[in-house]
Amino acid sequence: MSEKRKWLVNGLLCYLLFLLLATILAPVLTSYDPLSIGLAKTLQPPSAAHLFGTDELGRDVLTRLLYGGRISLTVGAAAMIIAIVIGAGFGVISGFLGGVADRIMMRILDALLSIPSILLMIGIQVFIPSSLLSVVVIIGMTSWMPIARLIRTEIMSLKGETFIQASVVVGASSTQLLTRHLLPQCLPTIIVMSISGVSHAILSEATLSFLGIGIPPHEPSWGNMLMGAQSYLLSGAWWIALFPGLLITCTVLAVTFLGDVLQDRFALPQIKKGGRK
Repeated sequence: MSEKRKWLVNGLLCYLLFLLLATILAPVLTSYDPLSIGLAKTLQPPSAAHLFGTDELGRDVLTRLLYGGRISLTVGAAAMIIAIVIGAGFGVISGFLGGVADRIMMRILDALLSIPSILLMIGIQVFIPSSLLSVVVIIGMTSWMPIARLIRTEIMSLKGETFIQASVVVGASSTQLLTRHLLPQCLPTIIVMSISGVSHAILSEATLSFLGIGIPPHEPSWGNMLMGAQSYLLSGAWWIALFPGLLITCTVLAVTFLGDVLQDRFALPQIKKGGRK
């Protein structure tokens, strides 16, 4: 890795660590209530009293960014865990069984991948009451397909390796093959996919909340803040949309870039969204 890239990676790690600490320490860093409405202070521009200004209900934007970061980052991490568990399990079973079972499972996977994930999320969410838990579950259950494909490909490749064949010859059981040999070899892929999944989940939550079917409107999240800001952009209240938009963009780019760096570090294949590998 070049010296410039090392500096960039270190900078992104520092940014993500600072963001995580800031959201955890939100009650210490700000004295405002993220849900407190002050109609006498609506749409105030950034000032010494409100560093990032106030929104259409007089709420402090910086405070809502910090508390909203808790929700957005929680959704990203929790949805990623669900997607990894489902995707890795599906991919391992498909790749390990092979044959007819693998072909059937791949056809199911192809059918799911043919539907844009955002349409799947919207289609499910409109029938379920909006809540933090429902958003996490929906994002996780519509994001596992690329993970399953990549894990299945790696399992299929590992099954032909000499050490796997030797383990079979000496009488290793299927459970031993999976837990001692195959799954440990897939850990780098799982780690990279986990990091990439966080950025996808954060962006998905922001998209659902912006459309009004994600996190309940009264709860602070970066997507909800963007949704509330769209009606006031033409009136000159630029700060309401600028700061949550910047945080979403910078966080997603930082996590995505770190995932790409790890992918290059582990010499993993490029992740493809469509087509059978």
